[in-house]
Amino acid sequence: MSQFVPLISSGVAGPLGVLHLPRLWQKASLEASGKLHPDYPGCGKGYDQMVLDGLGLDREEFLAYIKSDKPTYVQLEAGCSPRRGAVSTRLLSKR
Repeated sequence: MSQFVPLISSGVAGPLGVLHLPRLWQKASLEASGKLHPDYPGCGKGYDQMVLDGLGLDREEFLAYIKSDKPTYVQLEAGCSPRRGAVSTRLLSKR
């Protein structure tokens, strides 16, 4: 099976404007499908965790959501609220 190095920069933001979220989604999605290169964590304890903390997301719930629902990036952002950068409960409502 092919393994991939995440190519999205931490300096990239999606339409919602959250820096690093596109890269975190890519890494977590690749890890959930067993395709992330072993040199990269799917969700590290540094910048990845800072983004999750800033959005008010639990790390384990986020990773479980990525693994079970396999959302596109647009679907992931759809669960986010532009108000105060808070994440809506819709993001994890399927669990």
